[in-house]
Amino acid sequence: MHPSNCKTRKLQERGLSLIELMVGLTIGLMLTLGLFTLITNQSVTFKLQDDFARTQENGTLALRYIGESLRMAGFYGYVMDPINVNTAVAPAVTTTTDCGSATNLPVTNWALAVTVPIFGFAAETTATVNGTLPCINAANFQNGPILITRSASGYRTPDTAPLGNLTADLAAQPNFATTVYVQSDPSSGLLFYGTNFAALKAAGTTRSLPNGNDIDIFEYRAHVYYLRPCSRPNGGGPICTGAADDLGQPIPTLARQELIGSAMTEVPLVEGIERLDLRFGIDTNNDGVPNTFTATPAATDWANVVAVRVTLLARAPTITAGFSDAGKQYDLDGDGTVDFDCTVVGGTACQYKRKVFSQLFQLRNVAQRRGA
Repeated sequence: MHPSNCKTRKLQERGLSLIELMVGLTIGLMLTLGLFTLITNQSVTFKLQDDFARTQENGTLALRYIGESLRMAGFYGYVMDPINVNTAVAPAVTTTTDCGSATNLPVTNWALAVTVPIFGFAAETTATVNGTLPCINAANFQNGPILITRSASGYRTPDTAPLGNLTADLAAQPNFATTVYVQSDPSSGLLFYGTNFAALKAAGTTRSLPNGNDIDIFEYRAHVYYLRPCSRPNGGGPICTGAADDLGQPIPTLARQELIGSAMTEVPLVEGIERLDLRFGIDTNNDGVPNTFTATPAATDWANVVAVRVTLLARAPTITAGFSDAGKQYDLDGDGTVDFDCTVVGGTACQYKRKVFSQLFQLRNVAQRRGA
């Protein structure tokens, strides 16, 4: 073989030099670092977007729950004046676990006080709330306002064959026997348990149209809205226990008491609702339009409340790494006073993203009666 051919083969079989290897490794490391940085940034961006979306959804949902109750407040079927709704027709509806007390009248059958479709407390505390509303456990209450509404639902009991006879239709509803219903014509109405409807109808006590058909029946509702300090209590029980709730990061939650059967029962609704402010619009000239707003209506003004401005502070349910809310102060009622500052709360409070939601709701049934 010619010597030049041997030299060429040796050059062709030569591997990478140390410098070439180091350059290649450096480029590979830089590309890998860039890829990890890209993945990390995308993960952080996704977390921020997810926190914002969940906060937006929770704030909107909380307003939807409260708004539905406010819009229906004072609706008891077709009766023109709630004072004409009979809550004691035999066999009478009675409540067992109730919210009435000496400072929150009536003491008995409080949920059935149909003549007071809306009421509220501006600043209850864990020390006072159970004495005021015995249905609320102090451990499940976060200092702040309470909103109370009474009404019928907006959904009529379905009327199927035979049309005009609601006895069987009512019996087909879930838990109809222990559920409280309202039936009324323009002049008067009554509350009753579903199980008693047939007997009341046979006695001629229920309401009917001129042709003998049953007038529409609606489920009766009593709602009490407030904030509680946790969503899922530690240990799986119904009572918030403290710092161990929600896997060590307690989530403030919008809750409400609902009349289920004869008892007011607590139902957690929306996570992440940290503060709540209520301003009641009072109609002073009987035209159905609010003339002034206040957080503390006088006892004689509750019948004149025709609108409620609801403002709430919603926070993300989980901590956002690297985020600080320490530079923000939240004024929910617009009076120039700070209502929430995470630096005052301390701990991890400043590591959550927050957003303020506000909406004005008209009490349609109350306003319409006054405006008419």
